[in-house]
Amino acid sequence: MPESIKNQYKTITQLVVENLRDRILTGQIKPGERINQDVIAKEFNVSKIPIREALQLLKGEGYVLIEANKGAIASIINLEEIDELFALKALIEADMLAASIPLVSDEKLTEAKKIIEQINLASSAQQWSHLNIAYYNCLFSGIRRPQTDEVLSIIKTKIERFNYACFMGINKTKQTLAIYKLLDHCLERKVDQAVDQLKQHLWDTKDEIKALL
Repeated sequence: MPESIKNQYKTITQLVVENLRDRILTGQIKPGERINQDVIAKEFNVSKIPIREALQLLKGEGYVLIEANKGAIASIINLEEIDELFALKALIEADMLAASIPLVSDEKLTEAKKIIEQINLASSAQQWSHLNIAYYNCLFSGIRRPQTDEVLSIIKTKIERFNYACFMGINKTKQTLAIYKLLDHCLERKVDQAVDQLKQHLWDTKDEIKALL
């Protein structure tokens, strides 16, 4: 296959991934709902090849299940999955934070404080999620672990669905206070206290999300 066609398919595939992911996140495609490849292909005016590729990628992200003879359906939110994902996130982020705090620059911590102020003004789940990621990127910037970042990115992508679903119900004042407290420990270079605060914040967030779903 010519390289230009490969690139075209990759571009179309990514567009479909982003479109379908957004529909699932916002509830336009509901958990358990079948995703009709013919309909999607017609909508994008393409063959079913990039549609199948997109669904496989979404399967890897946890948004879609693909069953033999049944096709693709939007995955149903599983409470046990939430427990597992948050446990993995806490394990990885606690280790990263402990390693980063002695090395992270004051400038990055100041940037994190400014991001918290933006988080308070976030008007959408997408904006809120992106700002949270930017905040933690500042805290973890003292170290460079590309392989760990890659694994953590997969976990964050899967958790993002729960954040979207619960954006309106989550106590954002409580969330903000928790990350301010975490930042204070980082500014004081108190590694143990910061790690404990991070873990507690993640457990509280997990419990809040589970209660809202």
